[in-house]
Amino acid sequence: MAAGSDKERGRRIERLMSEQGWDIAHLARLIRVDRKVIYGWREGKGISSEALERLAVALETTRRFIETGEGPAHYPRGATPAVLLRQLADALEAPASRDE
Repeated sequence: MAAGSDKERGRRIERLMSEQGWDIAHLARLIRVDRKVIYGWREGKGISSEALERLAVALETTRRFIETGEGPAHYPRGATPAVLLRQLADALEAPASRDE
């Protein structure tokens, strides 16, 4: 697991989802996890490293921001850093998993 129980992390995820205008069902489809998994994350349950990568890419943020709240919440529009491209490539190559 990338991080243990963390309700602050759950609130950051909820905020980022809200800023995108997404509900849990949409995010779950996008990052290929069951909705129950996202409900768990919002309650502070741990996130696997693989799922955290997909979540960061989808929410246009960094693993660091999701885990700690440090750094910018979003990348500047039009300035996609190389790390985001690597995360996206890794997420697309990863096999879909429903039991994160």
